Amino acid sequence: MTGTRKRLERTLWLSALTTMILTAPSAMAQSSVENFFRGQTVKIVVASGPSGGFDTFARLLARHLGRFVPGNPTFVVQNMPGAGGLRAAGYIAKVAPRDGLTIGAVQGGMVKAPLLGLTGADYDSTTLRWIGNLNSEVHVCVAWHTSGLKTIKEAMQKELIVGASAGADSELAPLTFNSLLGTKFKVIPGYQDGPRILLAMQRAEVVGRCGWSWSSVMSQHPEWVKEKTISTLMQWPTKHANLPNLPLAQEIAQSDDDRQAIEFLFGHLVMSRSYVLPPDVPVERLEALRNGFDAMVKDQAVKADFVKANHELAPSSGAEVQARVNRIYGTPKHIVEKALQAIAGAKR
Repeated sequence: MTGTRKRLERTLWLSALTTMILTAPSAMAQSSVENFFRGQTVKIVVASGPSGGFDTFARLLARHLGRFVPGNPTFVVQNMPGAGGLRAAGYIAKVAPRDGLTIGAVQGGMVKAPLLGLTGADYDSTTLRWIGNLNSEVHVCVAWHTSGLKTIKEAMQKELIVGASAGADSELAPLTFNSLLGTKFKVIPGYQDGPRILLAMQRAEVVGRCGWSWSSVMSQHPEWVKEKTISTLMQWPTKHANLPNLPLAQEIAQSDDDRQAIEFLFGHLVMSRSYVLPPDVPVERLEALRNGFDAMVKDQAVKADFVKANHELAPSSGAEVQARVNRIYGTPKHIVEKALQAIAGAKR
Protein backbone atom coordinates (compact mmCIF):
# COMPACT_ATOMS: atom_id res chain seq x y z
CA MET A 1 0.00 0.00 0.00
CA THR A 2 2.82 2.34 0.91
CA GLY A 3 4.61 1.61 -2.38
CA THR A 4 1.41 2.22 -4.34
CA ARG A 5 0.86 5.53 -2.54
CA LYS A 6 4.41 6.65 -3.31
CA ARG A 7 4.04 5.76 -6.98
CA LEU A 8 0.76 7.70 -7.13
CA GLU A 9 2.32 10.73 -5.42
CA ARG A 10 5.28 10.58 -7.80
CA THR A 11 2.95 10.39 -10.82
CA LEU A 12 0.95 13.38 -9.60
CA TRP A 13 4.13 15.33 -8.91
CA LEU A 14 5.50 14.60 -12.40
CA SER A 15 2.15 15.59 -13.94
CA ALA A 16 2.13 18.91 -12.06
CA LEU A 17 5.74 19.56 -13.04
CA THR A 18 4.99 18.85 -16.70
CA THR A 19 2.02 21.24 -16.59
CA MET A 20 4.18 23.96 -15.08
CA ILE A 21 6.88 23.46 -17.74
CA LEU A 22 4.34 23.55 -20.57
CA THR A 23 2.36 26.55 -19.34
CA ALA A 24 5.23 28.70 -18.06
CA PRO A 25 6.25 30.04 -21.50
CA SER A 26 2.64 30.98 -22.29
CA ALA A 27 2.23 32.72 -18.95
CA MET A 28 5.52 34.53 -19.39
CA ALA A 29 4.53 35.64 -22.89
CA GLN A 30 1.16 36.90 -21.59
CA SER A 31 2.90 38.81 -18.83
CA SER A 32 5.41 40.23 -21.32
CA VAL A 33 2.63 41.40 -23.68
CA GLU A 34 0.65 42.92 -20.80
CA ASN A 35 3.72 44.78 -19.55
CA PHE A 36 4.46 46.03 -23.05
CA PHE A 37 0.99 47.42 -23.74
CA ARG A 38 0.36 48.86 -20.25
CA GLY A 39 0.47 52.66 -20.37
CA GLN A 40 1.03 52.69 -24.15
CA THR A 41 -0.89 54.54 -26.85
CA VAL A 42 -1.76 52.59 -29.99
CA LYS A 43 -2.24 54.74 -33.08
CA ILE A 44 -4.83 53.80 -35.70
CA VAL A 45 -3.83 55.40 -39.01
CA VAL A 46 -6.99 55.92 -41.10
CA ALA A 47 -6.58 56.11 -44.87
CA SER A 48 -9.22 58.83 -45.28
CA GLY A 49 -10.24 62.17 -43.85
CA PRO A 50 -12.54 62.76 -40.86
CA SER A 51 -16.25 61.90 -40.99
CA GLY A 52 -16.12 59.19 -43.68
CA GLY A 53 -17.01 55.56 -43.10
CA PHE A 54 -13.42 54.45 -42.50
CA ASP A 55 -12.98 57.18 -39.91
CA THR A 56 -16.16 56.44 -37.98
CA PHE A 57 -15.50 52.69 -37.91
CA ALA A 58 -11.94 53.31 -36.69
CA ARG A 59 -13.19 55.57 -33.90
CA LEU A 60 -15.61 52.87 -32.76
CA LEU A 61 -12.68 50.44 -32.70
CA ALA A 62 -10.52 52.91 -30.77
CA ARG A 63 -13.31 53.43 -28.24
CA HIS A 64 -13.54 49.76 -27.30
CA LEU A 65 -10.49 47.68 -28.24
CA GLY A 66 -8.29 48.77 -25.33
CA ARG A 67 -10.58 46.98 -22.86
CA PHE A 68 -9.84 43.66 -24.52
CA VAL A 69 -6.07 43.89 -25.02
CA PRO A 70 -3.69 42.89 -22.17
CA GLY A 71 -2.44 45.99 -20.39
CA ASN A 72 -5.45 48.04 -21.60
CA PRO A 73 -3.58 50.48 -23.88
CA THR A 74 -5.20 53.67 -25.15
CA PHE A 75 -6.18 53.77 -28.83
CA VAL A 76 -6.22 57.02 -30.81
CA VAL A 77 -7.06 57.83 -34.43
CA GLN A 78 -4.82 59.69 -36.87
CA ASN A 79 -6.19 60.55 -40.32
CA MET A 80 -3.82 60.11 -43.26
CA PRO A 81 -5.81 60.65 -46.48
CA GLY A 82 -4.20 60.78 -49.89
CA ALA A 83 -3.67 58.81 -53.11
CA GLY A 84 -6.93 56.91 -52.68
CA GLY A 85 -5.63 55.23 -49.51
CA LEU A 86 -2.18 54.34 -50.86
CA ARG A 87 -0.45 56.97 -48.74
CA ALA A 88 -1.56 55.27 -45.51
CA ALA A 89 -1.07 51.76 -46.90
CA GLY A 90 2.49 52.57 -47.91
CA TYR A 91 3.16 54.09 -44.51
CA ILE A 92 2.00 50.93 -42.72
CA ALA A 93 3.89 48.62 -45.08
CA LYS A 94 7.20 50.49 -45.23
CA VAL A 95 7.54 53.24 -42.63
CA ALA A 96 5.52 52.56 -39.47
CA PRO A 97 7.32 51.11 -36.43
CA ARG A 98 7.00 47.32 -36.25
CA ASP A 99 6.28 47.16 -32.56
CA GLY A 100 2.50 46.69 -32.53
CA LEU A 101 1.71 50.29 -31.60
CA THR A 102 0.66 51.41 -35.11
CA ILE A 103 -2.37 49.92 -36.85
CA GLY A 104 -3.61 50.74 -40.33
CA ALA A 105 -7.27 51.22 -41.23
CA VAL A 106 -6.87 50.95 -44.98
CA GLN A 107 -9.25 50.34 -47.85
CA GLY A 108 -9.53 46.68 -48.81
CA GLY A 109 -8.54 47.64 -52.34
CA MET A 110 -5.05 48.39 -51.09
CA VAL A 111 -4.52 44.61 -50.83
CA LYS A 112 -4.52 44.14 -54.60
CA ALA A 113 -2.98 47.54 -55.47
CA PRO A 114 0.55 46.07 -55.92
CA LEU A 115 -0.84 43.47 -58.36
CA LEU A 116 -2.37 46.30 -60.39
CA GLY A 117 0.86 48.27 -60.51
CA LEU A 118 -0.61 51.34 -58.80
CA THR A 119 1.94 54.08 -58.12
CA GLY A 120 3.18 53.87 -54.54
CA ALA A 121 1.96 50.29 -54.04
CA ASP A 122 5.46 48.82 -53.85
CA TYR A 123 4.70 46.37 -51.04
CA ASP A 124 3.50 42.78 -50.61
CA SER A 125 0.14 42.56 -48.82
CA THR A 126 0.80 38.95 -47.79
CA THR A 127 3.63 40.13 -45.51
CA LEU A 128 1.33 42.47 -43.57
CA ARG A 129 -0.26 41.20 -40.36
CA TRP A 130 -4.05 41.39 -40.35
CA ILE A 131 -5.87 41.85 -37.03
CA GLY A 132 -9.47 41.50 -38.16
CA ASN A 133 -12.32 43.00 -40.15
CA LEU A 134 -15.40 44.77 -38.80
CA ASN A 135 -17.73 44.55 -41.77
CA SER A 136 -18.33 42.99 -45.16
CA GLU A 137 -19.32 45.84 -47.44
CA VAL A 138 -21.57 46.13 -50.47
CA HIS A 139 -20.71 49.00 -52.80
CA VAL A 140 -23.12 50.89 -55.01
CA CYS A 141 -23.21 53.40 -57.83
CA VAL A 142 -25.46 56.38 -57.19
CA ALA A 143 -26.74 59.18 -59.42
CA TRP A 144 -27.65 62.64 -58.12
CA HIS A 145 -31.27 63.56 -58.79
CA THR A 146 -30.38 66.26 -61.32
CA SER A 147 -28.69 63.68 -63.59
CA GLY A 148 -32.01 62.24 -64.67
CA LEU A 149 -30.65 58.68 -64.40
CA LYS A 150 -32.43 56.10 -62.28
CA THR A 151 -31.19 52.69 -63.52
CA ILE A 152 -27.92 51.08 -64.61
CA LYS A 153 -29.41 50.49 -68.07
CA GLU A 154 -29.79 54.25 -68.44
CA ALA A 155 -26.12 54.64 -67.44
CA MET A 156 -25.29 52.42 -70.44
CA GLN A 157 -27.08 54.85 -72.74
CA LYS A 158 -26.27 58.25 -71.26
CA GLU A 159 -23.08 59.73 -69.75
CA LEU A 160 -22.95 60.10 -65.97
CA ILE A 161 -20.19 62.30 -64.50
CA VAL A 162 -18.84 60.72 -61.30
CA GLY A 163 -16.29 61.99 -58.79
CA ALA A 164 -13.35 59.80 -57.79
CA SER A 165 -10.16 59.51 -55.78
CA ALA A 166 -7.24 58.47 -57.99
CA GLY A 167 -6.41 54.80 -57.54
CA ALA A 168 -9.33 54.12 -55.19
CA ASP A 169 -12.42 52.05 -55.91
CA SER A 170 -14.30 55.25 -56.74
CA GLU A 171 -12.06 55.48 -59.85
CA LEU A 172 -11.48 51.79 -60.55
CA ALA A 173 -15.15 50.75 -60.34
CA PRO A 174 -16.58 53.07 -63.01
CA LEU A 175 -13.64 52.38 -65.34
CA THR A 176 -14.15 48.63 -64.88
CA PHE A 177 -17.86 48.85 -65.58
CA ASN A 178 -17.28 50.99 -68.66
CA SER A 179 -14.95 48.31 -69.99
CA LEU A 180 -16.78 45.14 -68.95
CA LEU A 181 -20.43 46.16 -68.72
CA GLY A 182 -20.72 48.96 -71.29
CA THR A 183 -21.60 51.85 -68.96
CA LYS A 184 -20.85 55.45 -69.89
CA PHE A 185 -19.38 56.86 -66.68
CA LYS A 186 -17.20 59.95 -67.12
CA VAL A 187 -14.70 59.79 -64.27
CA ILE A 188 -13.40 62.98 -62.65
CA PRO A 189 -10.48 61.96 -60.38
CA GLY A 190 -8.61 64.24 -58.01
CA TYR A 191 -10.88 64.27 -54.97
CA GLN A 192 -8.95 63.42 -51.83
CA ASP A 193 -11.54 61.14 -50.28
CA GLY A 194 -15.19 60.13 -50.15
CA PRO A 195 -16.58 63.08 -48.16
CA ARG A 196 -15.11 65.48 -50.73
CA ILE A 197 -16.83 63.57 -53.53
CA LEU A 198 -20.14 63.93 -51.72
CA LEU A 199 -19.52 67.65 -51.33
CA ALA A 200 -18.76 67.85 -55.06
CA MET A 201 -22.15 66.26 -55.80
CA GLN A 202 -23.88 68.85 -53.62
CA ARG A 203 -21.99 71.61 -55.45
CA ALA A 204 -22.97 70.14 -58.85
CA GLU A 205 -19.32 69.59 -59.81
CA VAL A 206 -20.25 65.95 -60.46
CA VAL A 207 -23.59 64.13 -60.52
CA GLY A 208 -22.69 60.71 -59.20
CA ARG A 209 -20.40 58.43 -57.26
CA CYS A 210 -19.56 54.86 -58.14
CA GLY A 211 -17.90 52.95 -55.31
CA TRP A 212 -19.71 54.02 -52.12
CA SER A 213 -20.46 51.45 -49.42
CA TRP A 214 -24.14 51.01 -48.68
CA SER A 215 -23.45 51.09 -44.94
CA SER A 216 -21.87 54.53 -45.40
CA VAL A 217 -24.78 55.72 -47.52
CA MET A 218 -27.17 54.83 -44.72
CA SER A 219 -25.01 56.23 -41.92
CA GLN A 220 -23.95 59.45 -43.66
CA HIS A 221 -26.97 60.44 -45.76
CA PRO A 222 -30.02 58.19 -45.23
CA GLU A 223 -32.19 61.21 -46.04
CA TRP A 224 -30.83 61.21 -49.61
CA VAL A 225 -32.28 57.74 -50.07
CA LYS A 226 -35.57 58.51 -48.34
CA GLU A 227 -36.08 61.79 -50.21
CA LYS A 228 -34.81 60.33 -53.52
CA THR A 229 -32.01 62.86 -53.75
CA ILE A 230 -29.96 59.98 -55.17
CA SER A 231 -30.87 56.94 -57.24
CA THR A 232 -29.02 53.69 -56.56
CA LEU A 233 -28.05 52.04 -59.86
CA MET A 234 -26.11 48.85 -59.13
CA GLN A 235 -24.36 46.88 -56.36
CA TRP A 236 -21.33 44.58 -56.00
CA PRO A 237 -19.57 42.23 -55.08
CA THR A 238 -22.52 40.64 -53.24
CA LYS A 239 -26.16 41.57 -52.78
CA HIS A 240 -27.14 43.50 -49.70
CA ALA A 241 -30.11 42.14 -47.75
CA ASN A 242 -31.79 45.56 -47.96
CA LEU A 243 -31.29 45.83 -51.75
CA PRO A 244 -32.75 42.54 -53.04
CA ASN A 245 -33.96 43.94 -56.36
CA LEU A 246 -30.95 46.08 -57.25
CA PRO A 247 -28.86 44.58 -60.09
CA LEU A 248 -25.57 42.87 -59.17
CA ALA A 249 -22.59 43.78 -61.36
CA GLN A 250 -21.54 40.15 -61.90
CA GLU A 251 -25.06 39.28 -63.12
CA ILE A 252 -24.79 41.92 -65.83
CA ALA A 253 -21.39 40.66 -67.03
CA GLN A 254 -21.51 38.66 -70.27
CA SER A 255 -18.70 36.14 -69.66
CA ASP A 256 -17.23 34.11 -66.82
CA ASP A 257 -13.85 35.85 -67.27
CA ASP A 258 -15.56 39.23 -66.93
CA ARG A 259 -17.24 38.06 -63.73
CA GLN A 260 -13.94 36.77 -62.35
CA ALA A 261 -12.23 40.06 -63.20
CA ILE A 262 -14.92 41.99 -61.31
CA GLU A 263 -14.54 39.66 -58.34
CA PHE A 264 -10.74 40.03 -58.40
CA LEU A 265 -10.99 43.81 -58.47
CA PHE A 266 -13.71 44.15 -55.85
CA GLY A 267 -13.93 40.90 -53.87
CA HIS A 268 -11.83 42.62 -51.20
CA LEU A 269 -14.98 44.48 -50.14
CA VAL A 270 -15.87 41.55 -47.90
CA MET A 271 -12.86 42.70 -45.81
CA SER A 272 -13.26 46.42 -46.36
CA ARG A 273 -13.19 47.47 -42.69
CA SER A 274 -9.94 45.64 -41.94
CA TYR A 275 -7.16 46.57 -39.54
CA VAL A 276 -3.55 45.68 -40.24
CA LEU A 277 -0.10 45.82 -38.68
CA PRO A 278 3.24 46.29 -40.45
CA PRO A 279 5.32 43.22 -41.30
CA ASP A 280 7.43 41.54 -38.62
CA VAL A 281 5.44 42.68 -35.57
CA PRO A 282 6.26 40.24 -32.73
CA VAL A 283 3.91 37.27 -32.92
CA GLU A 284 2.74 37.52 -29.30
CA ARG A 285 1.65 41.14 -29.81
CA LEU A 286 -0.17 40.27 -33.05
CA GLU A 287 -1.99 37.46 -31.24
CA ALA A 288 -2.90 39.74 -28.33
CA LEU A 289 -4.47 42.25 -30.72
CA ARG A 290 -6.22 39.52 -32.72
CA ASN A 291 -7.62 37.89 -29.59
CA GLY A 292 -8.71 41.27 -28.24
CA PHE A 293 -10.43 42.08 -31.54
CA ASP A 294 -12.25 38.73 -31.58
CA ALA A 295 -13.45 39.25 -27.99
CA MET A 296 -14.48 42.84 -28.69
CA VAL A 297 -16.81 42.05 -31.61
CA LYS A 298 -18.67 39.50 -29.45
CA ASP A 299 -19.29 41.97 -26.62
CA GLN A 300 -22.92 43.06 -26.27
CA ALA A 301 -22.05 46.65 -25.31
CA VAL A 302 -19.90 46.96 -28.42
CA LYS A 303 -22.68 45.60 -30.61
CA ALA A 304 -25.09 48.10 -29.09
CA ASP A 305 -22.68 50.95 -29.81
CA PHE A 306 -22.51 49.94 -33.49
CA VAL A 307 -26.30 49.89 -33.67
CA LYS A 308 -26.44 53.32 -32.03
CA ALA A 309 -23.94 54.65 -34.59
CA ASN A 310 -26.05 53.17 -37.40
CA HIS A 311 -23.12 51.00 -38.54
CA GLU A 312 -23.30 47.37 -39.59
CA LEU A 313 -21.11 44.85 -37.76
CA ALA A 314 -20.28 41.64 -39.67
CA PRO A 315 -16.78 40.77 -38.46
CA SER A 316 -14.17 38.26 -39.60
CA SER A 317 -11.01 37.19 -37.81
CA GLY A 318 -7.44 38.17 -38.63
CA ALA A 319 -6.70 34.61 -39.78
CA GLU A 320 -9.69 34.72 -42.15
CA VAL A 321 -8.57 38.05 -43.58
CA GLN A 322 -5.00 36.79 -43.99
CA ALA A 323 -6.30 33.73 -45.90
CA ARG A 324 -8.37 35.93 -48.24
CA VAL A 325 -5.34 38.13 -48.95
CA ASN A 326 -3.39 35.02 -49.89
CA ARG A 327 -6.20 33.91 -52.24
CA ILE A 328 -6.24 37.30 -53.97
CA TYR A 329 -2.52 36.91 -54.63
CA GLY A 330 -3.24 33.49 -56.14
CA THR A 331 -5.62 34.83 -58.85
CA PRO A 332 -4.91 33.32 -62.32
CA LYS A 333 -2.66 35.52 -64.42
CA HIS A 334 -5.09 35.89 -67.34
CA ILE A 335 -7.79 37.23 -64.99
CA VAL A 336 -5.35 39.77 -63.54
CA GLU A 337 -4.45 40.83 -67.10
CA LYS A 338 -8.12 41.28 -67.99
CA ALA A 339 -8.63 43.37 -64.86
CA LEU A 340 -5.60 45.49 -65.75
CA GLN A 341 -7.04 46.13 -69.20
CA ALA A 342 -10.35 47.17 -67.65
CA ILE A 343 -8.72 49.85 -65.49
CA ALA A 344 -6.14 50.95 -68.06
CA GLY A 345 -7.37 54.53 -67.85
CA ALA A 346 -6.78 54.80 -64.09
CA LYS A 347 -3.97 56.89 -62.67
CA ARG A 348 -1.35 54.30 -61.65
